Amino acid sequence: MKILVTGATGYIGGAVANALLARGHDVVGLARSEQSAAKLRQRGLSPVTGDFGDSSSLANAIATSDVDAVVSTASVGASQGDDADTFARDRVAVHAMQRALGGSGKALVFTSGSAVFGSFNGGDVTPEVYAEDAALPLPSAVFAPPSARVHPMLATGLGDAMASRVETENVVLADLGVRGIVVRPGLVYGHGGSLDVPAAIAMARANGCGVHLGAGATQQSYVHIDDLAELYCLAVEHAPRGAILHGVVDDVSLRDVAAAISRMIGAGDRTASFTLEQMLGLNAVARLGLTLTKRLPSSVNRRLGRAFPAPPSLGTGISLCLNKRLSSDKTRDLVQWSPRRTDILEDVEFGSYARLSA
Repeated sequence: MKILVTGATGYIGGAVANALLARGHDVVGLARSEQSAAKLRQRGLSPVTGDFGDSSSLANAIATSDVDAVVSTASVGASQGDDADTFARDRVAVHAMQRALGGSGKALVFTSGSAVFGSFNGGDVTPEVYAEDAALPLPSAVFAPPSARVHPMLATGLGDAMASRVETENVVLADLGVRGIVVRPGLVYGHGGSLDVPAAIAMARANGCGVHLGAGATQQSYVHIDDLAELYCLAVEHAPRGAILHGVVDDVSLRDVAAAISRMIGAGDRTASFTLEQMLGLNAVARLGLTLTKRLPSSVNRRLGRAFPAPPSLGTGISLCLNKRLSSDKTRDLVQWSPRRTDILEDVEFGSYARLSA
């Protein structure tokens, strides 16, 4: 097949494009600049000019490439702030891709994320493990229960962002004119990349050891990037319209991840317990602001949250505080996916992350 990949110069998109190429597909990569196009050519991909954040150029890139399928791993929401407004721009891109595919029945594989099931619990594990067909979006009493003591502004922001992301999933799945498929990757690791693992390593270096929220019992479902790339290949090749696929293998506690990072940087098994505010990288002024606004109505907190820019650490900080526990049983059965890698702690302590940090 001839397949266009958005985000082909990124971590997930790059791995997916390489895996598709290795399986004999003709892979086209979306490129915003000649520099990006040159990188794609060096990897054996065919570049096409277009911008995921510009719906007209995105649609034109798909239409002129005459592809059989689109695999979308790019996200305005993930790259420009995880909030409702930026995730809504992903939905604009989805509409553009659907129009470009023109009711052809061709595949559109969309990347969502395990954070749609993210739940605060103060550093303790939550018992729920969500299957592919679990109802979304989660109610606030589930993802930010009173016992977790999450500031209303943070809870409202997370709830709005994930509701927007779920709405985009639904747009993908509801289109009868394309073979819409949603992939929800878990905590992705491997080859020294990802967002959250390097962020956790940077926090450890800044604080002298690995850190975690509270007791560190928070658990997340993880997947190696190579296994995830294979899942995308199987999705575009075999998954039916309306399929929801979970790219996860097993669960890991973030205390164990923090301890592996500590050993990797020479801090032994020592880890540090952080408050939610510390995990988010909030300074004293921001913490004071949260204290003063804690009892305001959610509508006011929503407006305040959009009025003040979040620190760069906020997105990954929140991600490292959430339980994100998913099952992939239905996914494995549906597309015959057999992930092999379960070595996240070894890869952090001795493998690709240790080699990059040496």
